[in-house]
Amino acid sequence: MSTNQPRPSKAQRREAARLKAKELREAEARRARRNTIARRSFIGGAGVAAAGGLGYLGYLAVNRNKKEFPAAGKGLATKKADQSGVPKQVLADASWTYGEGNKLDTIAASAPVLDIYFDYSCSHCAQFEGTHTQEINQLLSDKKITLALHPCKLLNQEWTSVVMNAMGVVLDEAPAQSLSFHGAAFEIFSQFIQTKNQSNMSVEGLVAAANKVNVPAEVSAKFKAAIDSDKYKNWVALGDKAFSDRGLQATPSVFFKGEKVDLNKLQSSTALTELVTGTTPTAQPSEQPSQQPAEQPAEQPAEQQGAEEGTAEQGEQG
Repeated sequence: MSTNQPRPSKAQRREAARLKAKELREAEARRARRNTIARRSFIGGAGVAAAGGLGYLGYLAVNRNKKEFPAAGKGLATKKADQSGVPKQVLADASWTYGEGNKLDTIAASAPVLDIYFDYSCSHCAQFEGTHTQEINQLLSDKKITLALHPCKLLNQEWTSVVMNAMGVVLDEAPAQSLSFHGAAFEIFSQFIQTKNQSNMSVEGLVAAANKVNVPAEVSAKFKAAIDSDKYKNWVALGDKAFSDRGLQATPSVFFKGEKVDLNKLQSSTALTELVTGTTPTAQPSEQPSQQPAEQPAEQPAEQQGAEEGTAEQGEQG
């Protein structure tokens, strides 16, 4: 069908082609700009993601190395642990204190802190306890010290968990007898070291020891259930974490007024009293820890050479 419109001239066709080409170029330029922006956004996002990932890794590294507990001997924990599986009077670093005689969870006003890190399966800890129990009790009675006891399972022996489960029951339900029971538990282990007879290292042995220090029978009757269920396993783990976070390596480790005490100078039954009263210079800076030879776990009687020889000056290491 014919039309009356005139055919475009050559010049008009050339101009139309030029405009069309310009339109195509502009469209291509817009597409190229969009692609460039998209690429930059992707690269920027990837950079942010990478930076975020590195930041997260940095966060993990910092928090992995973060110590949740103050340095050994540098003050008492200020809060209770307040968690399931930990005795209610125990502090956030697994320790517990006496400052007014044998009264649990007390401090002696203005008196320095004596920190003792120990393992209930450590023969040298048992020897230390046997040597110094009487004078520690006297120092507490005179309000000369605040005693902070720090348990751990350094030697990874089941006996430690057994005792700590029984101790947890006593701390929760018979706090007035807790310090005496602490000593009685070590006495069981000392007897084993001397006789190589493990018969008292049992629930029944702990119940008998509890009865001797006037733990009520209805309390000691709960030992078996606590031990069988590992009721206080979180306390054991907390003690190990605090010990590790503080960079300690041997038990017993003793600190007084923030200084590590040389165990070689605590051999006599009055050495702690002399330390506290200042009559004998028995403390050494904590930056110079004594290097103690390792001893085998206590449940292996044939390898208890250090205990048999009574070398209480040597600490036990994991």
